[in-house]
Amino acid sequence: MNDLARYADVFAGITPWSGHVPPGYLVDFLGTLTDARFRSMFGVEPANVGGGHVQTRLPTIADGEGWFEYVNAIEAARAARDRYVMITLGACYGSQAVNSWQALQRVNPLPAKLVAVEPEPDNFDWTARHMRDNGIDPDRQWLIQAAISDRNEPVFFPVGSPGSGAQNCYATNEMAARASYADQIGASRNLPQALRNLLLHNTTGIVKELVPGHDFRAEIRLVSAVTLRDVLGPFDAVDYLESDIQQSEILVFPPFMDLLRRKVRRVHIGTHGKDVHQALHRLFARDDWNIIFNYEPNSEFTSALGSFSTNDGILTVVNPAMR
Repeated sequence: MNDLARYADVFAGITPWSGHVPPGYLVDFLGTLTDARFRSMFGVEPANVGGGHVQTRLPTIADGEGWFEYVNAIEAARAARDRYVMITLGACYGSQAVNSWQALQRVNPLPAKLVAVEPEPDNFDWTARHMRDNGIDPDRQWLIQAAISDRNEPVFFPVGSPGSGAQNCYATNEMAARASYADQIGASRNLPQALRNLLLHNTTGIVKELVPGHDFRAEIRLVSAVTLRDVLGPFDAVDYLESDIQQSEILVFPPFMDLLRRKVRRVHIGTHGKDVHQALHRLFARDDWNIIFNYEPNSEFTSALGSFSTNDGILTVVNPAMR
């Protein structure tokens, strides 16, 4: 576990991409083009990027979570045989799916199926656009517009602020949260219309700030939900499952540990909250997964490759039962 020296040369043989970047686009070392509008809420100004020659660099450990994500994409691609299947939960605009596809093209070109689960409507549309921008036909992949949860009942979900990656169906569906929605709707000056909106249009009309101090606003709406059983069902084997679902991971993974053990080779979870991180680590360790990376969220670390910090936690596990 956490043998980072083993990965000192993980990008060996990969030449960082260089070339002309279209106006309004970012690019990474794999050559993945990203529409800067997907990142505008984090201060990226589309008018100020692209439109010229760019020389990229290989990731380093100082990049923190991004380095681990690229390492997982490369390692999963190298380990694939015959056909590659990658699943991303909480796809946002599909960056992890597209990066995984790009890594596969670089190190081990194989037929591939990408699966992206994302409930936020703009993010869902952006995922298809991001794929097309990078030469991937989204109609040949599996894009699922739904929340990922532990059951198939509709869930309350914050819809809005696309690109923020700040939504989840964990905090919005606790009993206290649901009681709060009931109280707010009940106190509405136009209760009949509020009830009509909920029953006919799946919207509570309640707007929440997703992240304190940021203008990330979203409306609490009812959306469809799928489970890991639904997503994994069509596949005999999945090479790589990536998850960044803002604490919902503590709902999504525990009920389906046996299914993961039967079907998935590599799992990488961006964890949220040290208690959630530790609980998931215990589950995978209990089931004898090889723990590759285990770094708690909101922490500072020093390693053989240098220092880095985490916002989300980093939990990567590999299934020894699948070769």
